[in-house]
Amino acid sequence: MMNLFKKKNELDDGSTPNEPAPDTPDELLSNSRWLKFFDLFKGFLTRVGVDYPQFRLIVGYKLYMDAIDPNFMSTLDNGRRRAGKNAFFRGLWVYALVSLFLIMFLSMAPSNAIMGLGTVMIFYTFMYMTVLVQAFSGSLLDVRDVGILETRGVSEKTRSAAQTAHILVYVLSLFIAMMTVPIVASFFFLGIAGGIVFLLSALVLMLVNYVVSIGLYAIVLHFFHGERLKNILSMIQIFIIVLSVFMYQMPSIMTQLAGRSGLANLNRPMPFAWYMGLVYPLWFTGPNAWLQNQQFNAGGILTILMLVAVVGSYFIYGPAMRRLTNNLSKLNESGEEPVHSWVFFRAMRHLVPQDKDQRTFFTLSWRMMQADGDYKMRVYPQMAMAFVMIIIFLVPSFNNYSGKQTNWLETMQHNFVWSVAPLFATIGIVTAVYFLRFSKNPSAMKLFATIPAFDKSILYREAIRTVFVRLTAPLIILVGILTLIFLPPWKVLANILVGLGLGLLITVINGSLMKNTAPYSTVFQAGQVNTGVTFGGMMIAIAVAAAGGFAIVFLPWWLTLIAGVIILVGSWFLLNHSYSHVNFTLPGESDFE
Repeated sequence: MMNLFKKKNELDDGSTPNEPAPDTPDELLSNSRWLKFFDLFKGFLTRVGVDYPQFRLIVGYKLYMDAIDPNFMSTLDNGRRRAGKNAFFRGLWVYALVSLFLIMFLSMAPSNAIMGLGTVMIFYTFMYMTVLVQAFSGSLLDVRDVGILETRGVSEKTRSAAQTAHILVYVLSLFIAMMTVPIVASFFFLGIAGGIVFLLSALVLMLVNYVVSIGLYAIVLHFFHGERLKNILSMIQIFIIVLSVFMYQMPSIMTQLAGRSGLANLNRPMPFAWYMGLVYPLWFTGPNAWLQNQQFNAGGILTILMLVAVVGSYFIYGPAMRRLTNNLSKLNESGEEPVHSWVFFRAMRHLVPQDKDQRTFFTLSWRMMQADGDYKMRVYPQMAMAFVMIIIFLVPSFNNYSGKQTNWLETMQHNFVWSVAPLFATIGIVTAVYFLRFSKNPSAMKLFATIPAFDKSILYREAIRTVFVRLTAPLIILVGILTLIFLPPWKVLANILVGLGLGLLITVINGSLMKNTAPYSTVFQAGQVNTGVTFGGMMIAIAVAAAGGFAIVFLPWWLTLIAGVIILVGSWFLLNHSYSHVNFTLPGESDFE
């Protein structure tokens, strides 16, 4: 399954003896197992109006272009890909390895279909969403052949069918790699009937995930154009990653919600709970739960939700796919979206010292961070982990609530998590500082290498300042404002100030650890992440945040307020006088030596 392209003998084309030559389009069209799989449906596709020779040629060349694209799913093989070999297929062993881990959940709760099978469904959906951003989105939004197909008389139906088949290659590959082992194990733990039902439910979940992704992109392509369209698509991909991170934590949350009296209780039927309706992969455990318990309760409700999703997908898919195919050309539209100077940006800019053009470089760093979609997709999900961590720490509070002894709101109000919540917003600072070094167009930084006696410290300082001002500070303030529901205003103000002060201190410290690399000077490639530096920065961040957490919990609010002001002002002063002797090399600087 993982080697879908047939190997060929090496050609004498100047390549090294140990490096296999890439597959040619003709070989792929002849030997691709996926194209042979689609050949089985040649009669059906022809009857529904698809020009099958054109369909096969389009799908084959799409797969070939994926194989030769060095950026396509390069993270799966750590950047060390073989020429002409599809990185996605070569990386499927990772998902197969994850599927072995999922068997543990089935063995822990064989009598609890919602818990055991639900965890498998959630992990599969998590992986699907992650790969959706990395691979499926690039394939769904592939505009390389739009102009060619439109001028070659290819019908809309054939184009849509080829687009669908192209994506299904990856959707089915991921499904087989990740779900084969759990499905086989389900026959052992749940019996033949349970295994068959789980197989069908998993297949339906795969199709619903696919239709939902197509529908989402089709809606966006219909309503937006130009640069705004590209920005909206980037926001959707960031949201998908954040949602997938939350779903990744759902098994842990479910365990704590359901296992108040111990782990043994997880191996028994669960009643329907409100969170099951919010996490849609759980809907597809309904038929198995119904089969196990012979009672409507949770299994019946979830089954109804699953059927609604399936029926909705059936009616959504056709129009959505047609709109998606017809509107792909919008991605080729050019046009600059006006840059807005929001009140927050103007206010923060006035806090930057005026000397040595620091405000100019602060504006430059702000705009570059604002326009870099890759930076957002790598950093924003880490920043959003603050909300996930707050939820994880709040879940044990449910264990202290019985409904008789205490009021739920009172229990939540006395939870220490609300006091330290702003500190959770510092969790993504290390990642945000580290990824400052990457850019889509690092050659643009060569401009500064041409300036005589250019002060690199200003460029680096303002890039670090932007991380705090643009990302960390707003998140800390937002989390603090949300805690007003449970804490008095003066306590919230004190907590926010401590969070801002410690967040800025963590930013400055991590900037010092990583000051040997110029900002925006490197093209990102998998395998470049310095885990030693990021691990050290993370340990320091955890230590600083933990110290602040103890202070917030045990000190009176007024003393916390004073400490917060002192730390914030001191850290801002420290930032203004840091990085005076950075020693990184700008792109192109060696050319002028």
